[in-house]
Amino acid sequence: MAAKTHGERIDRLEKVIQILAEDQVSLQKLIADLATETRLGFDRAQKRFEESDKRARRTDERIDKFIGESDKRARRTDDRIDKLVVAMGEFIRRSNR
Repeated sequence: MAAKTHGERIDRLEKVIQILAEDQVSLQKLIADLATETRLGFDRAQKRFEESDKRARRTDERIDKFIGESDKRARRTDDRIDKLVVAMGEFIRRSNR
């Protein structure tokens, strides 16, 4: 293998530097694209969390409303039972006279 001249070595070094520079630009673009996709992914995840939180709050509100209505119905039922027991007691008391 013949020895390369100083000019050939510089040409070869310039080619290597050009390849490295192109790789550097490609890597920078890849990193920028990954950063963008990551940000978009985080934004989508944040939006889903917000939507889930809204649904959970609405569900909690519906459950609270249902429990409140159930409590009212239970109190009305208790009142009716109390009145029925009192009426039965009164009926029994009157029947024993």
